[in-house]
This record gives sequence, C-alpha cells and structure tokens, in this order.
Amino acid sequence: MAKFLTTAGNSFYIEQIIIKSVKSLTLVTPYLKLSRNLLERLSDAQKEGVRITLIYGKNELAPKEKKNLFSFKNIEIYFCQNLHAKCYHNENSMIISSMNLYEFSEKNNREMGLLIERNKDHEIFDDTLREIESIKNSSVLEKDFKEESSSSDSSWDLDPEYNELWNFHLPKLKSILEKSYPEYSIHFFDGHIRVNDFPRKGIDMVVNGRIDFLVNNRNFYDELKFNKREEIRDKLSSERCYWNYKQINIYTAKEFEIEINRKGLKKAVEKFLWIIEKVYNNL
Repeated sequence: MAKFLTTAGNSFYIEQIIIKSVKSLTLVTPYLKLSRNLLERLSDAQKEGVRITLIYGKNELAPKEKKNLFSFKNIEIYFCQNLHAKCYHNENSMIISSMNLYEFSEKNNREMGLLIERNKDHEIFDDTLREIESIKNSSVLEKDFKEESSSSDSSWDLDPEYNELWNFHLPKLKSILEKSYPEYSIHFFDGHIRVNDFPRKGIDMVVNGRIDFLVNNRNFYDELKFNKREEIRDKLSSERCYWNYKQINIYTAKEFEIEINRKGLKKAVEKFLWIIEKVYNNL
C-alpha cells in the first residue's frame, strides 16, 4: 500500500531511492537545481554502474548544473518543454510527488508525495513506468549514455574462490539480488541460490543453470497455471518456460551463449536478472 509523505519524508525517501538503486534510477522533475548532497549521491550511483535517466523541463539547465551532470558517464538527459510531473524511482521504489529537485523546494515549500513499492503496488508502479516512457519519447535527448567496456570494470571480475564453471555467474548474481530485493533472505549453497517465499508466499525460487519457481501447494500451483501461464510465456517469449508438477522451470534460449570471462559474466547475470524481474512482476 502506498505511503503518504510530508516535506521531510519526500526529501528523505528521494535520497534513499538514489542510495538503494542497483541497476537503474530515473528522475523526472521540471525544475532542477541539485543540492550538493544529492549531486554527490548521484555521482556515487553512476560510479557504481547505475544507469541514470534524468528528464527535466521548463528552462534549460544552468551552466553549473549542466557541467556537473554532463560529466557523468552513466547518465542520459532529456528535455521536455511542457513537463510538470515529478517522479523518482529505482528498481523497487517510486515517489510521485509535488517536490522538484530544487534546493528551494527542499528547504521552504510545503510538499506532499506518495511512496510506492513495486512488490506491493505493481499495477500503479507499471502504469507510471509506461507514462514516464511516453514522456521520454516526446522529449529531446540532450545526452546519451557513454558505455564503458566491461573488461575494464573490476566489479565484473570472476570470483576466484568459486570453481563451478557451469554456473560461474551465481556469486555475482547473489550479490545483486541482495541489493535488488533487500527484504528477502538470499541463500547460496550446494551450487545454487535459494529464496523462500519469492516472489510471493508459497513459492520458492531456486537458481543454478536455470531458474525454478517451486510451488508448495498443488491447488495454488493449478491456480497460477490457469491464471498466469500465458502471461508469463508472453513476457518470456524468447526463453524456454515449462510448467511441470508444482514448479515452473525457465531456461535461457538455446541460442543464448556466454563465455567464461567478464563479458560473459555480465551477460549471464543481466539475463537471469531480467527473467527474475519479469516473473517477479507478473506471478
């Protein structure tokens, strides 16, 4: 259920959304004048590999703002002349707010907002994402991402203490899952990852060379199969998805191939995260 935020709550949770972003962060704000604190938070996020999307409007960026933001490598910036919406989100949390990312707004204005969690209000979350995408499509791209080679990124080094080459991606996948889904306990043992009651109570996820969703109750499984099978298959049309007795087994497409190196690790982890996120949002 969405949570109501006052002025102080808006400021606090906007900062938390930036801090807790793992893969992506989107900021939609007509007026932009970043406080030093928020600028430092954004800088930290993009250095950690978070891809930042900024959509602003009304007036062009001040020279100081433009210099700071355009120095980021992992950011895309859009200008939307008639923008009035304000929204801030990462993979799991979103704020729809009256607050601009503007120093004066943070300090002096009375603001209201709603905090929305993806796992609790997924329909609102997804509807808002679609509207943001529409806004972005009608905006002018001022700066695109500058991709950096994963071969020079030490965060994608293979774990030297893990020698199971057939599922070499699991240690890195586990660490990202822990950041993406902090409310769950992620277990890693005997060559597989296990998350209980994920994405909902009564379902356990197991990941090794494939991704399994194990349903504890036959009636619950039958209900899911009747209501969700076609939807899941549509979302994962490029993968191999099988509904077996009390479990869903998902394999990557046959043509999906990876090499055991940094580039292959990044490719494997991103693919598994994409599959998990699709099931998480639709199961």
